[in-house]
Amino acid sequence: MKMKKMLFGTILLVVLAASGRAAIVFQDDFEDRTPGAGAGGWNWANGACTHTATYQQVDGSIVRQQSAAVNNTGAAALDSRFGSKWNITVSGNTSSDPEDYTIEFDIRNVQGNWDPHRIELWVVTNNPAAGADQYGRGFPTLDLSQSAGWVHVKFTLAEASKNWWQGADWDLTNSTWAIEIGGPPHPGVAVNPGQSWTQIFQLDNLKITMGADTEPHDPTYVPLNEDDTVGQLLDEYAQFWLAWMAGGDPNANREYPVDPDIRGYYIYLSQGVDDPNLYYLDYKAQVHNADPKLTDPYNEYGPITRAAGAIYYWQVEQAMDDGMGNPLPAGDPNNSWGPVWSFKTISITPNIVEHPKNTVSDASGNASFSAKGSASATHYRWYKVASPDVEMAQGTLASDKITTLNITDAVLADEGQYYCIVYCGNPDAGGTPSAPSDPARLWTSRLIGYWKFDGDTTDSVGDEVPGAPVHDGIMKTGDPSFAGESAVGSNALRIQPDGSFLLLPDAEYFNFYQGGFTISFWYKEYAPQPPGNVFLSKFDVGASGWLLRSYDGADSAGVFIIEGADIGVGYAAIPDNQWNMLTIPYDPVTKTVRTYTKGAMTNPAVFDLASQPPVASQVKIGGEDTWGADVTGDIAIDDLRMYSYPKTTVEIAQSYLAVSGADWVCNNELYDLQYDFDGNCRVDLADFAIFAGTWLNSNRIYPD
Repeated sequence: MKMKKMLFGTILLVVLAASGRAAIVFQDDFEDRTPGAGAGGWNWANGACTHTATYQQVDGSIVRQQSAAVNNTGAAALDSRFGSKWNITVSGNTSSDPEDYTIEFDIRNVQGNWDPHRIELWVVTNNPAAGADQYGRGFPTLDLSQSAGWVHVKFTLAEASKNWWQGADWDLTNSTWAIEIGGPPHPGVAVNPGQSWTQIFQLDNLKITMGADTEPHDPTYVPLNEDDTVGQLLDEYAQFWLAWMAGGDPNANREYPVDPDIRGYYIYLSQGVDDPNLYYLDYKAQVHNADPKLTDPYNEYGPITRAAGAIYYWQVEQAMDDGMGNPLPAGDPNNSWGPVWSFKTISITPNIVEHPKNTVSDASGNASFSAKGSASATHYRWYKVASPDVEMAQGTLASDKITTLNITDAVLADEGQYYCIVYCGNPDAGGTPSAPSDPARLWTSRLIGYWKFDGDTTDSVGDEVPGAPVHDGIMKTGDPSFAGESAVGSNALRIQPDGSFLLLPDAEYFNFYQGGFTISFWYKEYAPQPPGNVFLSKFDVGASGWLLRSYDGADSAGVFIIEGADIGVGYAAIPDNQWNMLTIPYDPVTKTVRTYTKGAMTNPAVFDLASQPPVASQVKIGGEDTWGADVTGDIAIDDLRMYSYPKTTVEIAQSYLAVSGADWVCNNELYDLQYDFDGNCRVDLADFAIFAGTWLNSNRIYPD
């Protein structure tokens, strides 16, 4: 990193010496700061987060460091984010066109539970005409994994599309700008109760240029693998090509894609592992088209063979015309240099690019897991977590390098966690293994949990699915209370205004909801409770999950809420002091959530839960609203059942009828009876009488 900073200084001198080229209007590598000193600026924090911004010495260089102490000592999840803002002074910025400005910097996620860490960067200007009001736009959100190390980010201001504050107006010709960087994006990431850690990210080499990108830019690699490594294995080495884009024409009136004065490129490359120095590699001529408007800026050099699994640095010096059609010599001050770039070659040790995902078997017991290894992966092995782990049927290498573990006729004994290991070379002949993939869970299509609440909070799922794992409910505080009445059985769980609610242990076990589910229970609200009561939730605020609640107090309708989707599926109003069966199935095939009140469908909505991440929070029964505040209502919940598949309309209606004793339930999923005039879900003689009673009635108007 120190080497990179020294070279940035060299680039500055060269660019300024070459008149007519892109101008650097701001550059800061923070090297003149004192390690440990405060970075100043505007710091902000929210929820369980306190924040500091300082300058730190890293590998001999000074960086701007953003640190957050993330600590939630409360009983509910809290929203957290952090960042800072500081003013900068730009000079020479005479263009008002965002397309003319390029901003670039180096950034890395150093430490913390947020991995990847979602970062936003904003550029803000002052508008004197508006009384120094601040205007700004942000760039697309960055996902920074700690394993990636330093990442070079480069955008034009035209790519800053997120609006903020006063809107999208800028005054780019003003010398006073501000930079804001922070994350996670609003509303932040939930920190669960009892979680505590330190989150750190670092920023370096902030640079803003105006005008055409006349330096070598946009490095690429052939092949570039899906894990961002470079090259293909050649025995124990990596073979690859380096590529870059030529500097553009500094003459804005011509706008040639390549500066016609570029004769070629001197290429520099480090030699191996842990070698930060650059060494001359070779010279490559720039090919110009007879029509300079058609010159291709893309340049490629190779093949190059280097050690596998190593980090390399490289740089391109752009050789300009010496006035006689020849390239200036290497190191000439009139040449221009690209930044120092880095890459990692393909490793003999493969890794998992795509991890298997949780799944639920279909009605026939069929399920599958898929994984994808990096470019060096040649063989796959699948395992089920056990004591010891059990190797499954061997995977095979497909042409697209996706292997699938298929499970057929799955039964309860097949449930559990599965993972994959990929190998470079035959594992039976000494092939090199990857680290295991993330485990993925298999559930069969069945009743997952059953809480009768007949005087206790035990899980009675074993009554209907012998041998199934049980998850007895645990009160947040105190002992459970019971209603002394019930819709089913002898009693029901009562949630009163004392801040208590019931937790179901093992948060991961109940993350089957993306693959289909049914939730069904009976409830009674004893008194009006604005803004409503929460019946059931598995919810990470600002992240993922679902929530079931009544909505507005007395005689209120309810709603099923999906976090992050901005979709709520309503269900019918039920008066206070009446028992109601509420059922919510989700069908992953049709991507439809339906709601049923008293056995009849009240409302469907379509959205895809497959992309929803797993929910870290436990299932909560009663007592807590969306953002962690205690609900002060008085409700009873009875006969709670969770299924790992969507029940049909007929099944739901029959479950309701078996308890309620009602004569019938209208199938609103299919209801389309044109002549059902009295709304009793059947066309009968009463409807004919209504029809006949209007026979020959007329509302015609005739001429005089």
